[in-house]
Amino acid sequence: MDAKDLLRIIDDGENAELECKAAKGGLPKDVWETYSAFANTNGGIILLGVEQKGQEFFPVDVDAKKLVKDFWDGINNPQRISKNILVDRNVEIVEVDGKEIVKIYVPRASREDKPIYIGHNPFTGTYRRNYEGDYKCTKEEVQRMIADQSPIPQDSKVLPNYGLNDLNMESVRSYRNRFSSLKPDHPWNGLELKDFLYKIGALGRLRETNEEGLTLAGLLMFGEERSITEYLPQYFLEYREKSSDVPGERWTDRIISSDGTWSGNLYDFYFKVIRRLTDDLNIPFQMEGLFRKDDTRVHAALREALVNTLAHADYYGRRGIVIEKEKMLFRFSNPGVLRIPLQQALKGGISDPRNPTIFKMFMLIGLGERAGSGIENIHLAWKEQHWTAPELIEEFQPDRTILTLRTTSLLPQESVDFLKAVLGKHYKFLTNDEVLILVTAHQENYVTNTRLQSLTDKKSDEISKLLSGLVEKGYLEPNGQGRGTKYTLTEMFHQKSIGNSRYNRISSGPNVNNSGPNAANSGPNENEQTKDHEKVLLDISELARKKKRLNPSEMDEIILNLCAIKPLTLKELSQLLNRQMDPLRKKYISRLLKEGKLEPLYPEQINHPKQAYMTRSLFTNQH
Repeated sequence: MDAKDLLRIIDDGENAELECKAAKGGLPKDVWETYSAFANTNGGIILLGVEQKGQEFFPVDVDAKKLVKDFWDGINNPQRISKNILVDRNVEIVEVDGKEIVKIYVPRASREDKPIYIGHNPFTGTYRRNYEGDYKCTKEEVQRMIADQSPIPQDSKVLPNYGLNDLNMESVRSYRNRFSSLKPDHPWNGLELKDFLYKIGALGRLRETNEEGLTLAGLLMFGEERSITEYLPQYFLEYREKSSDVPGERWTDRIISSDGTWSGNLYDFYFKVIRRLTDDLNIPFQMEGLFRKDDTRVHAALREALVNTLAHADYYGRRGIVIEKEKMLFRFSNPGVLRIPLQQALKGGISDPRNPTIFKMFMLIGLGERAGSGIENIHLAWKEQHWTAPELIEEFQPDRTILTLRTTSLLPQESVDFLKAVLGKHYKFLTNDEVLILVTAHQENYVTNTRLQSLTDKKSDEISKLLSGLVEKGYLEPNGQGRGTKYTLTEMFHQKSIGNSRYNRISSGPNVNNSGPNAANSGPNENEQTKDHEKVLLDISELARKKKRLNPSEMDEIILNLCAIKPLTLKELSQLLNRQMDPLRKKYISRLLKEGKLEPLYPEQINHPKQAYMTRSLFTNQH
């Protein structure tokens, strides 16, 4: 890394993957908290010799060589930190403006090494990272990390007090029928029930006592819901479907494992859900010889996504499995983070399923591809349809992995028209790759290097050059560093969006459109009032857009003043304040709601698709 790259990191300020420390008095004690936090989350960079003054960061004079020595001494001391996962190249000294800065790159720790903790007790010394900084992990988070260390899969555990009486025999019979239809000559077809279940991994035996019992995989795959939840109280399966974009419409179809009308196990859930996911796919049929082939890559991709969700879930985790289908997307969400780095998962070829026995059971009946090929196959299917590339993310507190598959075009016409309207004659000078980047930023609110790797065939360094070029042209603004950098459209696009209703990514709020008899009368006064509101909102939020870091009390005041003008959605606030939605919700909106300073527009339906927020005084005046 050269001085120019480091200066850009410093200018961007702190984020979830960057921590700056002045270190004037020597190696800071809290450097170990940050090391633990980065290692247990997604990695990150620590800069020693960088001081914060207000919203700005500056290099300061430090004894860099001593800092490096003290750091290596500490990280190799088992009394100080549980494990050193760094190599020599992870720590370097970079000179900036005549001052030496120590740059420490902390990679994401492997599951075998997690948790990385301070001192001797993982339950008191384990940290993770979020947008608010380092936080101490809960006992539950540490327990999940420790559980993932084991080379023995969680679903192979034998449950000696569980047997055939805990199984739904109709599920078992259905599975055996599918197996024999797919493999009519297989020797397992002639086995007795117990022997068959033992072969597929649903039954096991404790070698120490020779005691027999269901495996966790067998219980989850074929068990009755009541038996499953007696062992796994957090177990829950849900499918929900919404067939239109009508505001306020509830789910048009919903399946939950606890309603008592079906078994509630994974096997039956898969077949209930996959039919609904694929029933109305608008994919042109293909011909295979003289016959029509109804099964397409997209059908296979959705099967793969569903099997992966069930096989990778942490069934000891919270909030259960949720599968969603909307008009233009599919979303697969399961408890537990990935057991390999996110970038590695996106590349494919390597897999580390949390429940390999469940994965094997699905493969035995022709569902699920070889390990590591799932994401790759899904990407190929979506690329074939020219749809927006799949998005795979991890969330913490609680741990979740979320795969979102959008069936929207890579280059929606509304975004292309928006870019042309803003850039005018300059649009024709953009390359195809630059158009794709700007369109993605418009559609998804920001882009990252990792996201663009999934959308194109280009490597990380090629994408970095494209992004840097768009930053230099004034079209993108970087927030963050390295693989964590998020690039958003600059203010010139935001002003056009606010001022032109045709390309308005910030809606006019739930209460702007009257539903009364005079709704059609949108005369000059109403248009002027709307413009006045837009100008006021921009004026109020100007400070937040210009400064990447604000005192929380200042941000609170800005948010309350904005929501006093009219109800605003989270997306509206995100764009007005130039902040990402998730940290904005967690750090400010949730707290202001708890404190009673904000009120939701739809208090009876918190997850309302048009949910917006008002200051308490505005709420009182309207009701």
